Amino acid sequence: MEKRVKTGGMLLISLIAGLFIYGYFYFRPGKSPLVSAKAPVPVNAGDLIGLSDKDEALFNHQYLYKILSVRGVVRKVKKNKGGITVLLGGGPALPEFVSCTLDTLYNSRQPELHIGDSCTIQGNCAGCLKDVILLQCIIEK
Repeated sequence: MEKRVKTGGMLLISLIAGLFIYGYFYFRPGKSPLVSAKAPVPVNAGDLIGLSDKDEALFNHQYLYKILSVRGVVRKVKKNKGGITVLLGGGPALPEFVSCTLDTLYNSRQPELHIGDSCTIQGNCAGCLKDVILLQCIIEK
């Protein structure tokens, strides 16, 4: 019985030490997941919407969980409890949008976007339901 307690204690201490080492290297200060990410994938909003409607498996393979730089026309700017959401459209014939939830840095000041403006927004692709969803977005200049 005493041997089991010693072995269990050593395993527990090893596990805790491993978690501390992992945490130190993965969550160290100055390391940001977006900074270490690869360059964003440039894509047009209309092409993105079209591919999500036509072939969801290919869409997921090419764009899901990647940083995208999406160019499109602003169709609507909504402010809600979660922050500011910009809807980018690819063209007048497409009823779907690219829904871009802006990063929290835009909560204190409204971005200078108006309906009909052409802009490029960079964000993390979270998938598609009816619309393509981008999270943690920033407006590119």
